[in-house]
Amino acid sequence: MGQQGVDDFASWGRDRPGAPFLTDCAASLRALGREADAEAVKLLSEGSLAEAETWFHAAAEQEPAAESPGKFMLAEFLDRHGKDREAEAWYRRAALATDGSHCVLSAAERLGDLLVARREYEEAETWYCRAYYGDDPPGSVERRPLEEGYRPIDFAHRQPGVARKRAANLLAMGKATDADAFLAEAEDYERRNPSRGPAEVVTTAVLTGALVPFLQTLVSKAGEDGYRAARAMIHRWARMLRRSPVPPPEPPGEQAGMEGVVLRVSAHVSNDALRQLADLDFTAIRQTMGNAVEVSWDESSREWKITPVHR
Repeated sequence: MGQQGVDDFASWGRDRPGAPFLTDCAASLRALGREADAEAVKLLSEGSLAEAETWFHAAAEQEPAAESPGKFMLAEFLDRHGKDREAEAWYRRAALATDGSHCVLSAAERLGDLLVARREYEEAETWYCRAYYGDDPPGSVERRPLEEGYRPIDFAHRQPGVARKRAANLLAMGKATDADAFLAEAEDYERRNPSRGPAEVVTTAVLTGALVPFLQTLVSKAGEDGYRAARAMIHRWARMLRRSPVPPPEPPGEQAGMEGVVLRVSAHVSNDALRQLADLDFTAIRQTMGNAVEVSWDESSREWKITPVHR
């Protein structure tokens, strides 16, 4: 079962006492010579959490610094059992490993998640980049190509989820332009490497306020190109925001207060509606109607309807 055995275990989908899945996973790890990991999983399957943690620690501490699976499995165990700070330390060690395994990328993603939960967006960006691109560890002197069998492209089924997290994180940092450019890059990658599932059709976006000034800027560009760019941006974010929540933004400067604005807009919005949207003065709107407003297109009156949101 090799690396797949570790990856399956890391999902923690059935980590309850007596689960045959865990018993099978322990047998697979033992066959790989990972005795400490195997014993930890066996104890976990029996409900002996304290003893399992001891063995997970033993496996992680015996593992060479360049390897990641044992460290990642310990971090997952600690994370699942509410020991966030300890989990973070082991995710960090796994994410800095250089064995090029799937666990390195998963650890980097989990580390990014923990940092986002604390609104430490700048550092989260570093780890989401590593999770998505398989970049070298932060601070490394030379770029080290990952082993041929473990390049990020081999894990393309994971990348859309990491891409959405990174885009949301960039948006929370107030970098809407960077977030949209990255999301377009990720969308192009998905188009060239389609998943086996049915294509998702999204017609309406519910955009957060941090994106509204960026959309207005796109529309203000002269000619049809501006409208096409705006509709493409709406489509990208419609798909993204349906799947991933955006961390609470900390918008800089002129975007301050826009977190209370919600824009409902169709991916097929007309040029006229976009022109009107570009002319909306949200500073004045927030001053007269309050910071929390919902903006939606009223087809019958052919204008944007602005409704205060009472919280």
